[in-house]
Amino acid sequence: MFVIYKILLVLLYVFLACSLAANAIGIPGNWILVVVALIAGLVTHFTKMTWGFFLLCLGLALLGELIESLLGTLVVAKKGGGRWGIIGSFFGGLMGVIGGSAVVPPIGSVIFGFIGAFAGAVLGELAHYGNWDEALRIGFWSFLGRAMAIMGKVFVGCVIFWIIVTRTWV
Repeated sequence: MFVIYKILLVLLYVFLACSLAANAIGIPGNWILVVVALIAGLVTHFTKMTWGFFLLCLGLALLGELIESLLGTLVVAKKGGGRWGIIGSFFGGLMGVIGGSAVVPPIGSVIFGFIGAFAGAVLGELAHYGNWDEALRIGFWSFLGRAMAIMGKVFVGCVIFWIIVTRTWV
C-alpha cells in the first residue's frame, strides 16, 4: 500500500509541475496548486498540510498575481517612462492578454500580452512626448518588464510547489 501511495504522490507532483509550467502560458497554475494544497489539507485533516501552510500558499498565489499585474509597469516607471507610457503598458498588456485569450487560447494571451504591453507603452509615450526613440526604448522595457513579471509569478509558483511537496511527502 505504501508503494501505491508513493506512486500516486509522484503522479500528483508531475501534475503540479505541469500546472506550474502552465503559468508561463497564461493558465492560472498557481491557483491549481492552491486547490491541490486545500485538497491535501482536507485529505490529511490538516495534519500535514495545516491551515497555516494552506493560507501561506493562498497568500503566495495572491502575491504572484500582484507581481504579474504590477511588475511590468514598475519597470517602465523605473526606466524613465512617463505617466502615459506606464498607463499604456498596463492597459496594453491587459488588453493583449484578454484579446490573445480570445484569438489563440492559451498561448495567445502570453504573446499578445507582450505585444500589448510593448505597443501600449510606445503609443502612450509617443502620444505624449512625440519622440520615437524614447517611445521605443520604453516599449522595450515594458516588454522586458512583462517577461520579468511572468518569471516572478512562476517563481512564486515554485515556492508553493515546494511547500506542497515538503508537506505531503512522507
